[in-house]
Amino acid sequence: MKILKYFLLALIILNLPTFGIKTFGSTIGSLLSILLFGSALLYFFFNKKNKAPIPFILLGLTYFLISGINYTGVLREFIVDAIKYFIFIISTVHLAKNTTQKELGILLIIGAASVLINAMFFSTHYGRYGGFYINPNRAGVACLIAFSLTFLIKKKLIKLILQLLIVTAGIMTLSRYFILLLVIINIIAIISNRKNSISLIAGTFAIIIVLSISSIFQLNTTRFSAFQSIFNSSEVETKTITKGSREETWALYTDIILNNPILGNGYNSLHGNKSNFSSDIRSGVHNTYLMALGEAGIIPFLLFIIVYISLFIKSLKYYKTHLEYLCIATILMTFLLVSHNYFDNYLALFISMWLYEKLKSNPKYYHKTLVEIE
Repeated sequence: MKILKYFLLALIILNLPTFGIKTFGSTIGSLLSILLFGSALLYFFFNKKNKAPIPFILLGLTYFLISGINYTGVLREFIVDAIKYFIFIISTVHLAKNTTQKELGILLIIGAASVLINAMFFSTHYGRYGGFYINPNRAGVACLIAFSLTFLIKKKLIKLILQLLIVTAGIMTLSRYFILLLVIINIIAIISNRKNSISLIAGTFAIIIVLSISSIFQLNTTRFSAFQSIFNSSEVETKTITKGSREETWALYTDIILNNPILGNGYNSLHGNKSNFSSDIRSGVHNTYLMALGEAGIIPFLLFIIVYISLFIKSLKYYKTHLEYLCIATILMTFLLVSHNYFDNYLALFISMWLYEKLKSNPKYYHKTLVEIE
């Protein structure tokens, strides 16, 4: 059963089905997707059943039922997407409960390492790297969660080496969200315990390394120039940093959302290219809260806010003893502000249920470090 557990965790945490599609084609990707859901169902049936994750079931029910009212696309796609969501959250909740910080951290560190390998050996003209996660922004989130879990490591040298690797990988994504949240997480960590200020050393060295050897990487010229300007120039390239910001994207959907804030405009209507609205809107709303409001109305919108603010508030109680809870709650709550692919983002869903289960249970029972507890 342990083999099945780690195989399933690798499929989820390392985003292998999507990686398989993008790298090896639809045949391999489809096989990995089948293995993901097949393994999840096997794990569910051969393990002790957990209580259903009620908040995530309610989110799914309200979103899919209400957004389906005004849906005008292919019915089969809508049904398949809904079924996959419910199969995933129901069949992996026990896996989430049984996954330790150590297990999660190791897999996320492997994910962060994949970003570095992507940048070093498989560079592209795009110049932003995602490793197993394909999408640089998702890779940035994986790196942030991995970084949060390193605060559990007792040995300072191991902690600094891993943090250096993770931060360097995160910078390779050239994600504005990663840079901002890395600063916030460090502030939270230092407030929790001043000894955590040692993590600033890893961040500083990572920045120095990237700036010093940037010529060997094929980094996105515009984004990297803006990143350099923060440290090298007397004037920060604020126009580049703010160009195409999420606020600009959200503004494009204001009229569409206000068109029907009670029941929304239908499933997938705010997903960009799949939208039935203006052809000028192709990027998607890039905000899960607004996506829920615009596609399914006020009820799932409020549920999203309640669920993720609740996780954040509950994690505050443990910011001294379980700093990783507060850091991850902050990452999840803010990541939903910059992404609209929630119901098929299995990494975000799994981490959300993982945190939910940990906060619901006795935190002392689940306390594990990434190295053996001394």
